[in-house]
Amino acid sequence: MAALLLCALSASAAGLTVLGGTGQYSLNDRIAYRLGPGQPLEQVVQQGTWQEKSDDSVLNLGFTDQPVWIKASLDIPQPLDQPWYLVIPYPLLEEADLYILRDGQLPPIYHISRQQTLNPRGQAQSYQVALPLPQDLSGPVSLLLRAQSATSLQVPVELWSKERLTNDFSRESLYWGIYFGILVAMATYNLFLFLSIRDPAYGYYVLYIGSISLLMLCISGVGSAWIWSGQPLLTRYALPTSTALVSLFALMFARSFLKWQEISGGWERVLNIAAGLAGVLIVYTWIDPIHGALLAGLLGTLVIVLVISVGLAALTAGVASARYFVMAWTAFALGASLYLMNVFNLLPVNLLTNHAMQAGSAAEVLLLSFALAHRIKDERARKLAALHSQQMAERQVRDLEMQSLDQAMHDSATKLPNGTLLNQQLQTVISQGQRVALALVHYPQVKDIASSMGHNLAEDMFCQLMKKLNHTLAMLGGGICLETKQPAYIAIPEFGSAAFLIDVNQLQGALPPFIEQVVGHHEVSFRSVRLPVLMNLHCGVAVAPDHGESTEILYQHASAARDRSESRKVPVQVYSEEISDFARRRLDLLTALPQAIEDGEIELYLQPQMNSIGLELVGAEVLLRWHSSRFGPVPTWEVIEIAENAGLMDLLSRYVIAQAWKTMHLLRERNLDITCSINLSVQNLTDSHFVPDALASIKEHAIPVDRVIFEMTETAMMHNMESVIDSLLLIANHGCRIALDDFGTGYSSLAYLSRLPIHELKIDRSFINKMTSSRNDLEIVKNTLKLARTLNLETVAEGVEDAATLERLSELGCHRVQGYLFAKPMPVDEFCRWALQHTVDEKAGKGQ
Repeated sequence: MAALLLCALSASAAGLTVLGGTGQYSLNDRIAYRLGPGQPLEQVVQQGTWQEKSDDSVLNLGFTDQPVWIKASLDIPQPLDQPWYLVIPYPLLEEADLYILRDGQLPPIYHISRQQTLNPRGQAQSYQVALPLPQDLSGPVSLLLRAQSATSLQVPVELWSKERLTNDFSRESLYWGIYFGILVAMATYNLFLFLSIRDPAYGYYVLYIGSISLLMLCISGVGSAWIWSGQPLLTRYALPTSTALVSLFALMFARSFLKWQEISGGWERVLNIAAGLAGVLIVYTWIDPIHGALLAGLLGTLVIVLVISVGLAALTAGVASARYFVMAWTAFALGASLYLMNVFNLLPVNLLTNHAMQAGSAAEVLLLSFALAHRIKDERARKLAALHSQQMAERQVRDLEMQSLDQAMHDSATKLPNGTLLNQQLQTVISQGQRVALALVHYPQVKDIASSMGHNLAEDMFCQLMKKLNHTLAMLGGGICLETKQPAYIAIPEFGSAAFLIDVNQLQGALPPFIEQVVGHHEVSFRSVRLPVLMNLHCGVAVAPDHGESTEILYQHASAARDRSESRKVPVQVYSEEISDFARRRLDLLTALPQAIEDGEIELYLQPQMNSIGLELVGAEVLLRWHSSRFGPVPTWEVIEIAENAGLMDLLSRYVIAQAWKTMHLLRERNLDITCSINLSVQNLTDSHFVPDALASIKEHAIPVDRVIFEMTETAMMHNMESVIDSLLLIANHGCRIALDDFGTGYSSLAYLSRLPIHELKIDRSFINKMTSSRNDLEIVKNTLKLARTLNLETVAEGVEDAATLERLSELGCHRVQGYLFAKPMPVDEFCRWALQHTVDEKAGKGQ
């Protein structure tokens, strides 16, 4: 202010009096200027059209490619005591030529250009355009200054002493050193982060700081002073290029910084388009730097608005670090706006507008560093959250694995150990040399109940049964605990079966009685009526090391003993060598059966069925017999069991059907017009092809369909009920009769009897044999006969072996009877002879 006051006091309308004791004078209010195409000095001096400037504002002509001439008058009373400079505090000025005229007359007494001041300089002296004045200059002189720049043309004109110039240079060097030091520190730090974590946001930020640094080197004059000294025109290209680079890397940084927060596709497309324009502009500025500078400024303004908008969108979406992002770009936008309005001559040139870009960019770099630091914090928190989530997920996986392992080791219905856990425990006990017995128990009724009454009911009954069995084993002692948390003494290899281990050395008595005491005949409740049901069972036992020293062999032998228990109808069977012989025999029978069918070793036998009083032959039941040349007579039940288990039932049944039609044809030729009852298995009734093929073959052999009776057991209805009913309806619709065999021994007859096309009931021999000695069995027979009459069904009594039983059945109204009282099953030829003889005897008896 003192210098300005001094200037005002010493100035006059005609010129400025320069005194040596003052270090600075402003000529901004004492100049005249003219703007026009390039002209030589002589023409400029001779033309008198000058525009006077009376205020102290800086001459700002905006973007123009024309040079400007500036004239000022000085009065130097005596030679100056130190070097003085005509200073233009605008580093972007590309060309400046100073001419000094004595009394305004040509030729000039002194000429110097900016190029001349830069070329010989070995060390920078100023960041401004400083043109030295002759040291011996005195008296009234005229200054003519020619200035030109491809960028904004600002020409502040001042006179500085060397001391003032040196002090300003030192002060500016300190300021710019601090500024660029901050940029270098931020760039180095973030480059280290980029190399460490490979996040592209940090890499783009380093490139952005580099482009800001290049831009500020151009604006500040530091680049011209230190880096490309002597090449002032290089700023013409560096300035728009750096501005375009700032826009490009700002966009790339914003896109990468906010991408992890999933900015919307629309914003991302806009950022990509703007980045593409910045890339094109970088190339264009090297072709046309003058217009490129103008376009770079406009694009920079657009980019600032865009990144602030994207930051606000992210902040609205809840991105915490976006607030530093928005604050940083707002600070930069404020500084850039002030500087650009200065450049475009919308604001006066002063200290604030000249350094607004510097202050805004410094604030932006610091705030963006805060944003990146906050981002690191957020990423760390996110990683910790992700790690926590991963740990929780791993814990859940471990829990699921343990749960899956627990489920894999336990039965889903009873929650008791399964075969896997039993096998592990058995292997441990065997390896310790203990004498242990493995017992395998099978309850065939469980699956029958599941098929006929539903799996839920069967599961409930089975759980009751296993609970009682586990309690019994725990109370008796001697059992090996498989799992302590329940505790559990039994395992469930499969639904309907159980297994347990017995420490033989702890038993006081023999093993078989103890096993029988454990398994016993447990009662379970039936539905809500709590009707007790006795569960049949088959149990096989194998002892280690007597019957095997490995779990596999022990299981094999216990399974063989269980099968023998089922075949012999005994509750408990301990393994022996005889059982192994039986198992080998069963395997041999299985291998020989197909060949026996092909060779005709399977024969049909007939057992007669008599009328109610036992005098007249009315039918016969077709039975199969296998008299093997290798094995001798094979029991029928064993043949059926082998065929069903080996998948040979269809082959065997088709053979029996074919032989039955031949037999019935032979009987008709012998004048035996009787019915023939043929047994069908559940596999026949559930096979969609067997029944249609059998019915078709009846017609082929011309067999009267009303003489054919197909027998099925009650238990067959428990397997795939709908398929069984469909097959029975097909049989009935073709005119054949259907008999329900072994009536009273199953569970589903009463429930489904009304749905089945049944023509006759066959009362099982277990009731017939004892009806004369057991009141209960007699009542069962009576009620069955009443039920049959109510449903209009015929009845057949099996197992009639004495006259008293026949007489009682006749009194009760049974339609037909069969049993050893009349004859055993016979081969076809023998049956024919027996039937003819019986007919003769019957006629003879009637004649008497």
